[in-house]
This record gives sequence, structure tokens and C-alpha cells, in this order.
Amino acid sequence: MLRLLLCLGLLLASPSFAQTWNSNAGGYTTGYGTVYGSFGLAQATQNIYTTMQLNISRATMRQAMINKWGLAAVEKAEREAAAGKKPSQAGLEVQAPRVVRNWGTFKPDKKVNTGKALADGLGDTPEEKQLVAAVFQATKQAFEAQPETKAWRNNVAGALAFFIIGNVSVYQGVEEPSDQASQALFQAINQTLDEVPEFGKLANKDKQALYDTLIGFTGMPLALATEANERKDAEGAAAARAMAGELLKLVLKVDPAKIQVENGAFVFGK
Repeated sequence: MLRLLLCLGLLLASPSFAQTWNSNAGGYTTGYGTVYGSFGLAQATQNIYTTMQLNISRATMRQAMINKWGLAAVEKAEREAAAGKKPSQAGLEVQAPRVVRNWGTFKPDKKVNTGKALADGLGDTPEEKQLVAAVFQATKQAFEAQPETKAWRNNVAGALAFFIIGNVSVYQGVEEPSDQASQALFQAINQTLDEVPEFGKLANKDKQALYDTLIGFTGMPLALATEANERKDAEGAAAARAMAGELLKLVLKVDPAKIQVENGAFVFGK
């Protein structure tokens, strides 16, 4: 649902995206790196991949228990575990709930204009700058309009989950994962950010800039892939895949081939 509505929004916003971007897609890697580094944000997402691997495993297991026993039963068992008691529900084994700090959340500041920063960093001509800004706005609006992403809004964890879902889908050439897997990914990333002290110290404007940047980094390959698929343009599809791969490497510092979607769920390789 999210992917479909996003693509519709992007197509309306940028009907000639492929023609403008396809010929230059390979040359924008440096531009993406410049934009990402210009906010001094790259360090904030360094070394989170390993922690995220562990947390996605925990979140996936918890979601499986919720599917089997129900949320109320799992939460009750977690409270019992926190109190040092055995779960009253036979066969239900859980860990005590972790402290939720939500260090990735922020209060939006209208003075932060990441769209312009993306446009200036990635576009060479006025037309390209306008196109980048339009794709960013369409992506952000579509992302924040979905009921499924209500808890993801104004949270770096939500933008990073969206970034991974979108770019892995484009890079691997697969459908986006199930809603269950997507929500487990978000919960895992949210917990991961809570374990990075630097995130607790970031100013609102820096979190917002990172949030917007990740959304923008998702919109570009999605838009290119969408239009390439519509036009059956193999060259455009290859450019979209290359772009998604470079962005995954830039942000997560990992070989994009290590992140797979299998049976509707994420598998993070070492």
C-alpha cells in the first residue's frame, strides 16, 4: 500500500523523471555523499548495522509471539518478566521490555529546508533542482500520509526504516516486505537509536535534517525505478538499482547484497 501510493504521488510530481535522471544517475553518487555529509550526520548512523541485526531478530521474534498469543498476552508476559516472575501463559517466553527513549523523535522546525539542500546538492540546472525538490516533497507527503506510518513520523527511526524498505526493494528487485516485517524493522531501528547515546544529544534540527534526507534518498531511486518499469526501460531500471545500492552503502556502510527480503521478511547478513 505504501509503495503503491508513493509511486502514484511520484509519477504525478515528476512525469519526465527518467529522461532527466537516467543519463546522469551514475554521476550523482558524489552529490549524495556531499548532501549526507554536509549536515554532519553521517557519524550519527555509523556502526548501527550490527546492533540493528540483533534488534531486528528480537523484534521479529516478538512479532511472531504476538501473532500466536496476542499483544495483550505478550505485554503481560513482559511485565511478569520485568518483575522477575515466570510467564503465567505456558509456553510463552519473553524478555523484560527495554526502556523506550525514542531518541529518534523530534519536533519539526519550519526553518529546516532540507528540500532546498537536496536540490542544491544534487541538481546542476534549475530544472534538475526543481525536479529533485518536487520528488522530495511528493515522497515525504506520501510517506507521512499513510496510517501505517503514523508512529514513524517525525522519527529518524521511521525514515530509516522507510529508506531501507524502499532501497532494498529497488536494489533486490522485489516487492516490499509484509507490514509485519516493516513494523518489526521500525521497532528494531527505534531500539537501536535508543542505544546510541549520540542520538540523545542531537538537536531537533539535526534529527529533522537526517529524517528528511533519508526520505529524499528513498524517493529518488523509487521514482526512477517506477518510471523505468512503466516504460520497460532496462537502462533506467539498472540505474535505479545502482543508485539504491550506492545509497545503502553510503548510509549503512554495508554491502547492499547482504540485506535480503525472504518470504516477506528482512534478513540481514554479516
